[in-house]
Amino acid sequence: MVKRDRVEIMAEILGLCSEPRTKTHVMYGTNLSWKMLQYYLSELQSLGLLEIHDNSTRYVVTIRGREFVEKWKELQQLL
Repeated sequence: MVKRDRVEIMAEILGLCSEPRTKTHVMYGTNLSWKMLQYYLSELQSLGLLEIHDNSTRYVVTIRGREFVEKWKELQQLL
């Protein structure tokens, strides 16, 4: 089992949130603990890559976040 690095986890969260998702869905989809999920959601929001969808409890990726995911996929292909 290979450990994921910080950027890989962020890209995974952003990829999952291409459609509005609840915290629970993101937690199970990325296999993160609740504490780590809270940290990453806060970090992604502060970077402007993720936002709360229409004042609900769902998270959705921003345009900047989509660009990040595209660049991450390109980098993975190069490696």
